[in-house]
Amino acid sequence: MERVDVLVAAGPGDTQDAVLAAAAAQELTARAVTNLEELAAGWRDAGAVFIADDLAERVVGRALPHRPDVFLVGADERALTAWSAPLGARVIGLPAGAAWLGVVLGGDSAPGLAPVVAVVGGAGGVGASTLAGTLACLAATGNGRAALVDADLVGGGIDLLLGAEQTGGWRWPRLTGAQGHVGDLRPYLPVVDGVSLVSMARGPAIDLARDPMAAILGSLRRGHDLVVVDPGRSLTAAARESLRLATRILVVVQGGIRAVAAAREVVRAHQLESAELVLRRASPGITAAMVADAVGLPVVAELPDDRRLPAAAERGLPPLRAGRRYQRACRGLLARVMGGGDG
Repeated sequence: MERVDVLVAAGPGDTQDAVLAAAAAQELTARAVTNLEELAAGWRDAGAVFIADDLAERVVGRALPHRPDVFLVGADERALTAWSAPLGARVIGLPAGAAWLGVVLGGDSAPGLAPVVAVVGGAGGVGASTLAGTLACLAATGNGRAALVDADLVGGGIDLLLGAEQTGGWRWPRLTGAQGHVGDLRPYLPVVDGVSLVSMARGPAIDLARDPMAAILGSLRRGHDLVVVDPGRSLTAAARESLRLATRILVVVQGGIRAVAAAREVVRAHQLESAELVLRRASPGITAAMVADAVGLPVVAELPDDRRLPAAAERGLPPLRAGRRYQRACRGLLARVMGGGDG
């Protein structure tokens, strides 16, 4: 059987129609199959597999090999949940979860999507937002396309970091209703030094949920070369979703005893077992190896102090206009992130 992006095990009807429509919206190839032989033939090679509730029990009985990106879909969520563990599958109930079809198809199973790098502060004031902004600005140099997403409800707006508070464009209050597949947002967002910004706005607090965060990240991944997220250190639903969807997570940690202990707690609270550490300002006698051992994660970069950075941030100057030593270290980190390897 020819490889397809989406294999749908469902007979004609609403479930099959919903999945095929979502795949078409993402410009993915899809095939609907109605028997287990056809499903087995395409099981290994399909980008993602969707199984309707009326076929789930039979698919479990076939004992197909375990594979990622399997989804159970349909109206009977109770029945779907019963078969989710044997298949290692996620459950999407219809019609309520129809928006999530576009979200999951816009995830890692879709080809040509930009990486999402989340930058988390291991403690307050260690420069996580500055690092996030610097990586985005560096990725946007030349002909690059980068986006910077603010997921910190109480951070004051990351547009301030780049001096873009007066730049016109949509911010989160205009985007909180987004669901499923969202088109190209670049014409509507503030842009600074080539970086598309999705920032909080000053004013009344907003209720930012998982669905709009997933939808916006999906849109940005289709239109940019790199998406950088600043989730803050809160445990909001949107922040958790941004971390779940990140393809790489960097935890910025200061090299002192209390700061390392704080970073360890952030890693535990957010369940960041696959994250990597970026070390700032190690105290005398504390090495990168000691920090890695204490937190239980590898140190992938060490960033120098640069006294110009805080002053530049206070004046609303983008990171690339100050801090050359810091920039050089960040360029090495960016190359590692974009290359996907260990450097």
